[in-house]
Amino acid sequence: MALSNPADLFLYELSACYDAENKDTRMKGQIAGQIREGTLAQELRNEQTKGQQKIKNLDACFQALGASRQDVPCLAVDGMQSEFQQFMEQQPAPEVFEMYTVGAALKLAAFQSASYKGLVDKAMLMGQTQCAQLLQTNLVQVDESAGHFERLGHEVSQQTLVAH
Repeated sequence: MALSNPADLFLYELSACYDAENKDTRMKGQIAGQIREGTLAQELRNEQTKGQQKIKNLDACFQALGASRQDVPCLAVDGMQSEFQQFMEQQPAPEVFEMYTVGAALKLAAFQSASYKGLVDKAMLMGQTQCAQLLQTNLVQVDESAGHFERLGHEVSQQTLVAH
């Protein structure tokens, strides 16, 4: 894909965002199945459902632009997945796994928030209002998720650290 103008860059970044959402949604579903039942497992399942909606919003954004999604891997998320897999090779105790999972979810949310902020801004500047609104909806969901994971992280850490 030749990137010869700002619109090409926008589609490139939007395609990478799509890849990131797909990988994130799959990963959260897989992790939810590995976690002890409780608030964190439920939150990850909720996030998986929200992720599917964010993917639909991205599809609608491509449609509003009259453009096709490109095959652009999100290497940042690939790196986060590799880091998570490397952590799992250490065979962490269940409570350590949960603490790490919440931290990893927060890192990913911070990355996604920054990505969506840039995309919303570019869409607005390009006059792509419908796409900007869809991206803004995703941004709000990501920021809400970050807040949930922050609170959950405190609770999980508090329970684990007090017990030890």
